[in-house]
Amino acid sequence: MAYSELELDGLKEVINIGGGHAATSISKLVNQKIDMHVPEISILSYHELYEQIIAADVEVHAVVSNIVGNYSGVILFVVSDDSADKLSELMLGAKTDDINVKMSAVSELTNIISNSFLSAIGNLLNVELVSALPVIQDDYFGAVISSIYMALDQYDEQIMVIRNEFTYSEEKLDASLFLIPETGVLEQILKSLGI
Repeated sequence: MAYSELELDGLKEVINIGGGHAATSISKLVNQKIDMHVPEISILSYHELYEQIIAADVEVHAVVSNIVGNYSGVILFVVSDDSADKLSELMLGAKTDDINVKMSAVSELTNIISNSFLSAIGNLLNVELVSALPVIQDDYFGAVISSIYMALDQYDEQIMVIRNEFTYSEEKLDASLFLIPETGVLEQILKSLGI
């Protein structure tokens, strides 16, 4: 299904509200100001995803969280090795070379982001949404997406791609947040927004 500019703007506004809540939650946790901006939102097919966002053969750290509540789907947070280093240092207050500690910190950050997003969106749409405990995967991006899609074959063939930009202490890094909705979820959200 194709979405109009008005519909995409409506979805972006919902995501920006969620991002604001997530940034506030992270700021309190790390005791410094964190800004989160959503410069881009796209709804793409899997083929377009590999062509435009991340190639299938790029190695990534991926954190997968199932959405539980009135709407179903998966939130996928993907970062490069460099971004994982910066995010873990933000969470821990110091650098670490221990990959398990690093990914545990990124996983906790993802849990905060996912639940802050979902809580804000749930409040806006008057529905209950929470994130299940995140699961970490280190693999090729294509393998991560394929495993999610195959495990959840009732899910939509469209992915909402949200480009998140974190800013803190003059550090800026990009992370990709993907919403893989159950069929019809995006339409329900738009209907709730009156679009």
